[in-house]
Amino acid sequence: MLTEAELLYDVSPTTEMGRDGIETVLPHSGEGPFRAALEQQLAEYRAIHGTAAEMLRARGQEPKGLSPVVRFSAGMAGAFRSMAGQSTSKIAEMMIQGNTMGLTKGLRNLHSYHGKDVRVRELAHKLLATEEANIVQMKPYL
Repeated sequence: MLTEAELLYDVSPTTEMGRDGIETVLPHSGEGPFRAALEQQLAEYRAIHGTAAEMLRARGQEPKGLSPVVRFSAGMAGAFRSMAGQSTSKIAEMMIQGNTMGLTKGLRNLHSYHGKDVRVRELAHKLLATEEANIVQMKPYL
């Protein structure tokens, strides 16, 4: 069973991974609606991340960032994939895969959370809704 802080600690790295992934592929996204979609998703991840950080600080805790190893390996994998195929379709596929992993992890964590703080639960649900919306938004670009 996850506590409020543990669930928030899980929301935080998920949003960081989403943010970092988008920042990695954004230079390869060209201009137009596809780039606008990625920028909108980036803004949403940043907002959710900021809210999670505020909620942790309100509990006297500091947000934990991604470990340097995870950040480096994710960045290298994203950069390699971007170089290997910079097409909109490949980038959309990578984004869908990342969102699917975030959605799966988020659902698992939410099912393990039995806390009473409605705001924490709502933030976790907001992240799940964001992941689902991102998948739908990327499908036309496959």
